[in-house]
Amino acid sequence: MNRPPTVKLSAIEKDVVAEIRALRASPGSGPLSALVGSPARLVHHIILAYHGNVRLRFSTLRKELGIEMRTLERMFIAEYRKTMTQFQVEVRLAFAQHLLSIFPATKISAVGALLGYNRVQDFNRFFKKHMHQSPSEWGRKERDRIAREINQALRD
Repeated sequence: MNRPPTVKLSAIEKDVVAEIRALRASPGSGPLSALVGSPARLVHHIILAYHGNVRLRFSTLRKELGIEMRTLERMFIAEYRKTMTQFQVEVRLAFAQHLLSIFPATKISAVGALLGYNRVQDFNRFFKKHMHQSPSEWGRKERDRIAREINQALRD
């Protein structure tokens, strides 16, 4: 009998699976216990907690939750009015923008690594696709804007 090849879980997916199993093992206790009964809310929480990390695959979540992908996607759309992928991209971009806007400037490679990209070029491509400028260019402009606002507030 041939078995399908086993997909190797990323470190983040291993953490998420452990978190889901821990939530199931202690029902009714803690602020996150309500998430166990709502797969869409649980996935929402996980995407936020892991900053939309690119290494977090929904197929892994779906398997651990024991639900079909299409059903999970429908539940998520009904609850949040967007797909899981759309939300994951939004969260990833927001976290990247936050890191790129702080003083001193965060290295682009560090931001990409935190979001699960093995290569800085892949992160650059993702960011530029959605923001229409490179991460370094966006970060420089944002830090300049913040500095101007601070200087203006100090003058007032």
